[in-house]
Amino acid sequence: MKFIKGVVLVTMLFTVGCSRDYFADGGTLNLDETATLGKSTMDYLKSDAILFDTLTTLITLTGMEAAVNAQGSTFLAPKDYSIRNYFSLLYPNPDKRPATFADIPQEELDKIGEMLKSYIIPGKEIVRSGLAKTYSYETTLGNTKARFNLVQDDYLGNVSMGAKFIIFSLNVSPPGDKERYQSVQVATADLRSTNGIVHVLTSDTHIFGFN
Repeated sequence: MKFIKGVVLVTMLFTVGCSRDYFADGGTLNLDETATLGKSTMDYLKSDAILFDTLTTLITLTGMEAAVNAQGSTFLAPKDYSIRNYFSLLYPNPDKRPATFADIPQEELDKIGEMLKSYIIPGKEIVRSGLAKTYSYETTLGNTKARFNLVQDDYLGNVSMGAKFIIFSLNVSPPGDKERYQSVQVATADLRSTNGIVHVLTSDTHIFGFN
């Protein structure tokens, strides 16, 4: 009897899972669809404190709310874990880290504000259906060259099979030097806020500010 109940439960879970038609990165199978949030980009970030509490605090402290909520823009949202990794890199000695955000030196906040600009593409709504495996280029709010492309593979490493993921890359070379890009994969794509598009970035391999 327990075995039969177990089979039924597994069958129900499989059926429900298949009916949702979602990619592993949270995007829909229909590349022309976007998930409508029904709120501004900032309100969306504030609504998920587990992932974005530190991010929203830094956006507010650096006065970047209007830029993040700019109409027709794209925001590539780094998770708090990426920001924690940045502060661990900035302050390797935990005893010397600021006790609160209010204790962060203004010079450092100014740098953070500039780094946040690298995650904003002003005046352009970038969605997966408009991208390809070949590179396309945009300019960030911080006037840095950004690169976008799609990669496709499955959990077995088969190329051209499975979900299509957006790769967001930033030119980290000094002005005048040969371009050198650091990349991060989009974990959840094509979230449409009332003012633009939001993509949530993976955090396991990304350090805030592309450091």
